[in-house]
Amino acid sequence: MFEQVQIQSVIAEGSVASEKRRLRTDLRAVRRALDADALARAARAVATVAEASAALVGARSVLGYVACDGEIDVAPVLAAARARGACIALPRCRVVGGLDVVVVGANAELVRGARGRVAEPSGPAADPATLSTPGLALVPSVALDRRGFRLGRGGGDYDRLLPSLRACGWTIVGVCHAASVVERLPVEAHDVPVDVILSDAGLLPSAR
Repeated sequence: MFEQVQIQSVIAEGSVASEKRRLRTDLRAVRRALDADALARAARAVATVAEASAALVGARSVLGYVACDGEIDVAPVLAAARARGACIALPRCRVVGGLDVVVVGANAELVRGARGRVAEPSGPAADPATLSTPGLALVPSVALDRRGFRLGRGGGDYDRLLPSLRACGWTIVGVCHAASVVERLPVEAHDVPVDVILSDAGLLPSAR
């Protein structure tokens, strides 16, 4: 069973950054302990939730991700969107920080990324402003709170990318395990909230 890690809404000691590091370590350890069956169930549940959402089904461009480190696999969501004719893209890490958006075909070859962590697309970077709308970004999250703030891996890559997607009218959807949706996360000034929370328990608009 995915054991929920308790999150304190008020940090009594230490900085926000150090508290985020602690939470990130604890929550990633919990999700890494999930076995293949539990991860497969979570992926199926998220795909079912997505198929019942008019906003998700209506997207003409979808930015997904390649799951790793116990993240929920959104490959079934991307496959369904592609079958409906949507443009599918994946992120690629820049060496200097930040993410490129790369449009991928159904059988696109993925290669080891510049930072050596995850498989990434090798094609040219795309300008999200040129992609079909409405656009939807599925953002992997270690945790999400009900205001829409997310805890990521700590590099700030998505915090750099999301404002430009939002400026193009894209909807930002944070994805995480249901047990990692909490009331309140510690937040820093650069943290960018999502619009919608997607988990294996359902879809939840952020309470911003």
